[in-house]
Amino acid sequence: MFAQVITFEETTEAMEEGIRHVEEEVIPALEGAAGLRGYWLVDRSTGRRLSVMVWESDADMAAGMEAVQAMRARDPERVRPTPSSVQRFEVYAAVEPQVVSGTH
Repeated sequence: MFAQVITFEETTEAMEEGIRHVEEEVIPALEGAAGLRGYWLVDRSTGRRLSVMVWESDADMAAGMEAVQAMRARDPERVRPTPSSVQRFEVYAAVEPQVVSGTH
């Protein structure tokens, strides 16, 4: 399991376009993707955005990114944000939500 963290440092206008890109292209392409937990974060006061995707395997990530590229291909002229960094981390520990059943 690994996490991919993509950082964007943007002007207000670029940040809003980046958010639209995620909402209109990335999320729809990745909904239901195997082996993915994804979070998209923004600090509007600093112009910083993060995409944090935790993948079960390289194969899951490759399939998910292929779906994103297919979505992007539908509108090749659209201006998309350029990340300031892309990092990959091994996930060595995690806390998962507990599912409680049978309680009211």
